[in-house]
Amino acid sequence: MIKIKSFRLFYLSFFAVTNLLAASAYDFNDSTQVFGDNKFIKAVYEDTLVDIARTYNLGFNEIIRANPNVDKWLPGEGTIINIPAKHIIPKGFSEKGITINLSEFRGYLIKDNKLITFPVGLGRMDWKTPLGISTIDLKLEKPAWYPPKSVRDEYKNQGKFLPAEVLPGPDNPLGELAMRISIPGGYFIHGTNRPDGVGMEISHGCIRLFPEDIDYIFQLTDIGTEVIILDQPIKIARIENDIFLQVHPSYSNQYDYDLEKLRTQIELLINNEPGLVKINWGSVESLLKEQNGLATKVTVRK
Repeated sequence: MIKIKSFRLFYLSFFAVTNLLAASAYDFNDSTQVFGDNKFIKAVYEDTLVDIARTYNLGFNEIIRANPNVDKWLPGEGTIINIPAKHIIPKGFSEKGITINLSEFRGYLIKDNKLITFPVGLGRMDWKTPLGISTIDLKLEKPAWYPPKSVRDEYKNQGKFLPAEVLPGPDNPLGELAMRISIPGGYFIHGTNRPDGVGMEISHGCIRLFPEDIDYIFQLTDIGTEVIILDQPIKIARIENDIFLQVHPSYSNQYDYDLEKLRTQIELLINNEPGLVKINWGSVESLLKEQNGLATKVTVRK
């Protein structure tokens, strides 16, 4: 939640998606529910999971959850690293704009039959990022930051000085680009001067992107673009005779991870077709407990 001004406003037209974010752009149509593929790589000397996450456009939480037994600062040369690049699109996502799924720490943008996905940093502790449907109502280049008194007081209590105005530059947490959303309170989707924090609860309510991602997303959006912020720790999808499940820890810490409720949801999804679809309920239970964020097929062939 911030106050902000810019030294220059600008609005960029849409460029070809595949030229901007080819590694994270996918074909999209009305039947798209699951996209991308999980894969494994080998860490090289001096790699950290943070480095690997940035390379593969993943947030901190995503890479940590997918590799719970790997040292995040020194995985070790040759260590197998799980890259969680398969995703289930959240229910109720925006088909004409941006969707942010809080528990997933991930955003989605639909543009000209392309789906672009990107990791995000979110609000922490008592500064949680709010839910809601809104639009982008302001786009700024090289924004100055005007932290509210509550934020300046927080810094003061920590023995730090925060000026009433933070000019553009390396000390500005907004980065180079910012887009305000119309939810009351002054919330922005913006870049960052601390990219290692993408994928964490780190902001005062705003949504932070890697510098390279905000650059792409900024160019692909206009004033009036819809923004939906939702919270779905559990996502389920059916593709033909296969069921996919993806489970994350709850951003709000208020979600009920009830196996029987999940069983009911899955049974409704398969439409009582036991002859076509068989569920591995052991896998479902494990995913519910582990909450590792991996989109996983939970069907078995008869």
